[in-house]
Amino acid sequence: MSSTGLVDLAGLKAIMGTRRKGKRGLSLSIYNALRRSILRGEIPGGHRFVEEKLASFLGASRTPVREALQRLRQEELLEKLKYGGYEVRRIANKDIEEIFGIRSVLESYAAVLATRRKQPDLMAELQEIIQRSRTALEKGDSEQFVSLNTEFHDRLYRASGSDRLYKMIHELRDHFYRFRRVILSRGTMPGTSLRDHERMMRAMAKGDEKAVERIVREHILRGMGVVLREIKKGKITV
Repeated sequence: MSSTGLVDLAGLKAIMGTRRKGKRGLSLSIYNALRRSILRGEIPGGHRFVEEKLASFLGASRTPVREALQRLRQEELLEKLKYGGYEVRRIANKDIEEIFGIRSVLESYAAVLATRRKQPDLMAELQEIIQRSRTALEKGDSEQFVSLNTEFHDRLYRASGSDRLYKMIHELRDHFYRFRRVILSRGTMPGTSLRDHERMMRAMAKGDEKAVERIVREHILRGMGVVLREIKKGKITV
């Protein structure tokens, strides 16, 4: 990885080739590219950005680069360094425990609200996603499996009927995108995750809100356990 923080020249060309006109458009393009790379774990915690170097690498003026970096700082993805520049924020174990704990509460509540609303179309859609997930798992298509896992949760939480709750969940899950692939690639976790989704479906079909809440919480916290173990083994850079 270069000192600029961008992963490769192909990524750079993608930024410069699709950017909008003007400094504001360029700033947004830089922001989106860096944010995506950070959330995917392609740029690890502790990596330093120097505004002038990044601007030079991109062939851009410092203003749009500064705006992009400041926006990432506001989202707590970057930290301002006393001696200049920015650093990708490192995630401590306590951060992981706190965020996964909050997620378990919010996401289980969203699932309960979705259950309470009794939506036949939702159940059919979730079942279809489960079927596609099973097919992806059998084929060993990990990319598709991860995508469908995200789709399942996204559809379920949207069905809560609360835009505010969905937004809160989405923002928290964004910050842990880098761990999603880790969780769904370790040992028996893919199969366990799929069985959890099936258990959620059965509990929802019965209208058993307590079971839905419990299953979703267990599902989220199990993922937290995987992440913490992998960090301890040194297999995840945070």
